[in-house]
Amino acid sequence: MFADEIQKMLTSMTEIIEALGQNSGLLSSLDEWNSQLSSYAQAINSGVVKPLAYTVLALFILLELYNTTQRMAAGPGSNTYGIQQVAVVMIKFVLCKLAIDYSYDIVNTLFAVSGQITRGIAAYVGSGQVEAGLDIDSVMAGLETGWTAQISAWSSMQIATVVLHFLSIAVNTIVAARFVELYLYTALAALPITTFCNQELHGIGLNFLKSYMAVSIQGALLYLVIGFFPALYASLGQAGNDLTSQAWALVGQTFILALAALSTGKWARSICNAM
Repeated sequence: MFADEIQKMLTSMTEIIEALGQNSGLLSSLDEWNSQLSSYAQAINSGVVKPLAYTVLALFILLELYNTTQRMAAGPGSNTYGIQQVAVVMIKFVLCKLAIDYSYDIVNTLFAVSGQITRGIAAYVGSGQVEAGLDIDSVMAGLETGWTAQISAWSSMQIATVVLHFLSIAVNTIVAARFVELYLYTALAALPITTFCNQELHGIGLNFLKSYMAVSIQGALLYLVIGFFPALYASLGQAGNDLTSQAWALVGQTFILALAALSTGKWARSICNAM
């Protein structure tokens, strides 16, 4: 009786780990993960944030023109110098206007770069699905026949299964939170990008792009962390310890993976030097 239940739990745990490899949408684009939220983000970016960004841009340009006239008054006073200074301001205005116009495309390009990295990682773990590789028959062959040993193994396997379920929920939650953050960044992208035309405030736009890239790269790091776990899981089945010890080892490995998954956001920000 206990042997059958243990075998069912091993099969269930294998399915959970394989489902983790399918990454809950880590290989999906913003449109693929939730097309409605992606449409909302694009509509808000175009209809709400861009008009405000254009207004802020106009204020920045007026301030820049004022500063230019001050420099011209203190400069050589030649027409060539004045034309040159005004031309610089106008070129900056045009470039910032284009950046605002294509703000949605800019952030989507950054997301596409991270997606390419994630797909490259997926190529090493089997088309987006990690193989668990645990030999269940071998594990069951090593199961002791005594009632006490089987009850102990069954109890520890129950705990391991519950922990794996919580890990699956945690990974799904992290992925969902990441996509929601990306949709919010996408919706508001035009406003921080506007600050690139202001010398004092351009750091806001730079930090925004670094933060967006960090959230995007987090998906690749999370996929990589998930890809490590099946190898750890498979090695437990090859260990010489009894099934009870292997199950407790699996619980420990699962907590390590959960901690690593929760840390991917911090690691991504460190990689991108984002605040």
